[in-house]
Amino acid sequence: MQRTVVRLGRLAAATLLVTAVIGLATFATGWWVFDGSIGWIVVGGALCAIPFVAAAMAWWLVRATFGMAKNLVADLRQFLAKPTGASSVLIDYDSGVALNMQARSFSALRADLTNRRTELPALYAVVRAVTGTPGLAAIAVLGTLFVGALGTILLIAGLF
Repeated sequence: MQRTVVRLGRLAAATLLVTAVIGLATFATGWWVFDGSIGWIVVGGALCAIPFVAAAMAWWLVRATFGMAKNLVADLRQFLAKPTGASSVLIDYDSGVALNMQARSFSALRADLTNRRTELPALYAVVRAVTGTPGLAAIAVLGTLFVGALGTILLIAGLF
């Protein structure tokens, strides 16, 4: 899990940098094409800011998790010691043997950890980052593609 959080941190940081560069370039192009009109500042600023805000939220979510990484193993041991909800799926009560060490979805685990977030803060933060960051990164990437296309169209319109 810690390795996954490190990779998500790299993804979030790279996405933040790319969204900032493309958003600023598109905003500057629109400023030039529309001669700094108030309409462009409001509408264009909002359009250019949406991907950046999503990337910043993803980066913040992962960065907040790094501080709790040292307590992750202790929280995981405590979580597996008292199997309830999602953790009971992983362990056979009769033998105490793990049934399956893989999961298709973190939704049941996240719901269980939401109820126990004060008891297991590090594990809750890691699962929240692992489940939340990819969606925010997808919003940022798709928004950046849209903003980049808009910037390209504005540049072509401004040159002609």
